[in-house]
Amino acid sequence: MSPHQILAVAGRLFVVWLAIHLPGQVFELFTADSTHGDISTVRVVSASVLLIEVVVMFALWFFPQSIARKLLTSTASDPQSPSSADTWLRLGCGLIGVWVLATSLPKLMLDAFVLYSIKPDDASSLRFTVIYYLAEVAIAVWLIVGAKGFREVFWWAQNAGVSKHSGQTRD
Repeated sequence: MSPHQILAVAGRLFVVWLAIHLPGQVFELFTADSTHGDISTVRVVSASVLLIEVVVMFALWFFPQSIARKLLTSTASDPQSPSSADTWLRLGCGLIGVWVLATSLPKLMLDAFVLYSIKPDDASSLRFTVIYYLAEVAIAVWLIVGAKGFREVFWWAQNAGVSKHSGQTRD
């Protein structure tokens, strides 16, 4: 498979995952209560995020090759030699990062908006939730941008206890 095809398949798998989670998000939109501020404002923000998500889903589903061509350079479409394990690890880290970002960023945006719109004395538990989602977004961005440190830890853990010269484990 070419890198464009791999990216197109990954995009469509991401759309399937988003579609599976869409009914839960619609349910949350209609069952939102007014305990955390103005319910109409929360519903408008939630509906806007939901609409943007649906537009992205349609774009990724119907135009995956076009998006892949925009994201990858033209040299990436040329046949290449088999990829190294490090390349596949980078790809996996990037996909996990996109997944974590896709799950935590909408929650962070909604919770941050609710935290902004409620009274300060009601916000103690919500602050911890926002901090948690901020940490998740930071980790996701780290994985997407290039988790060189993660790759080094992974390869170190895989080769721990293995002698470089003899190929046997150390005692």
